[in-house]
Amino acid sequence: MSDVLIANGRLLDAKTGRDEAGDVLIRDGMIAGSGQGLVAPEGVEIVDAGGLCVAPGLIDLRVKTGEPGALHKETLYTASVAAVAGGVTSMVVMPDTSPVIDDQALVEFILRRGRDALNRIYPAGALTRGLDGQAMAELGLMADAGAVFFSNGEGGVADSAVMKRALAYASDLGLAVCVRAEDAQLTGSGVMNAGALAARMGLSGMGKEAELVAGLRDIVLAEATGCRLIIDQVSTQALMVAIGRARVGGANIGCTAAAHHLFFNELDVGDYITHCKVSPPFRDEETRAALIEGVKSGAIDAVVSAHDPQPEEEKRVPFADAAFGAAGLETVFAAMLSLVADGRLELLEALRPLTCGPAELAGLEGGTLEDGAPGDVILFDPEKPWVCKREALASRSTNSPFDGRRMTGRVMATFVGGRHVFAGG
Repeated sequence: MSDVLIANGRLLDAKTGRDEAGDVLIRDGMIAGSGQGLVAPEGVEIVDAGGLCVAPGLIDLRVKTGEPGALHKETLYTASVAAVAGGVTSMVVMPDTSPVIDDQALVEFILRRGRDALNRIYPAGALTRGLDGQAMAELGLMADAGAVFFSNGEGGVADSAVMKRALAYASDLGLAVCVRAEDAQLTGSGVMNAGALAARMGLSGMGKEAELVAGLRDIVLAEATGCRLIIDQVSTQALMVAIGRARVGGANIGCTAAAHHLFFNELDVGDYITHCKVSPPFRDEETRAALIEGVKSGAIDAVVSAHDPQPEEEKRVPFADAAFGAAGLETVFAAMLSLVADGRLELLEALRPLTCGPAELAGLEGGTLEDGAPGDVILFDPEKPWVCKREALASRSTNSPFDGRRMTGRVMATFVGGRHVFAGG
């Protein structure tokens, strides 16, 4: 833990609607005060923000790594290096590793390994054993060990009876279940958004109805069991609207969107660019605009990086054969700040789904500059232009769809528990 006074900054806190000049004091790893004219106690390091924006550290609810089982893709530590460069001070790692994080010992392993990371790492436990969708995993033991919610990773649970039992049990434990809304039978062998463009490119399409059908079933089961449900990476307007209706009816349902779905549309697949092959796929421009409005209105609770590192050999193949997934930890914030620069979002609107939104959705600490919150703080320049070059990214795998893109806004410093873990330039 470190004691530090960050002085002369523009304080931004979406939870309280705060946007004013001031200082932030961190003592014993926690925020001990914020406002104008704070006096640094003896022995406290003073960092001059020089007018930069000062905000809570970002919280990312969807990060995949290769640990355990595929360290060549990403380790927890290398993911944390990439994360703090992008301002992500807390991240939830998904259970689809090898072996799958489906028991108490593996949850404890992630927490133990996470102690060496530069940011805070939280494990999500598998909803079913081996993520095979057949039998419920040891949810109670994983919850006791420190799992923050349960997920079946990229795959769904086709058996509705198994899904209902798992939701009911998670509800009894007081933990959320995070699901990917995708009907695998409807998606089939699709590799990009279904439509005229896919047809012209000779590629199999992934229709929007596959997301809506799966999402509606899980909404119904969540309503029946009272489980807190997080529908992850919503990529269609229809499902976003359905979630809104369920909320009006009293359902405890939240949703996330991936930053790359707010930045790109299907045209960015371009000349079969495999770094733009993700699941769910980039949709049409009308849908992208609707998702941005969902962020603006609060219909989307959190924006995630959907960080999914893939090695070069999995991407340098024909588009249909390439692995799904994009590296996103270092670009999630820049993607949102670029929307601010384009006039699509206000600064606090961009910060909300990256800070207090995910904190509330997953029941995690942080996401605010209020006294007593963790001393996780970022300094950033919302107008700094830069070009993303994937070879310069800190992630062990650099499969970034943002490669070569001109971005606006960059993290200049990251503090975790008051410890200075990243300095940009």
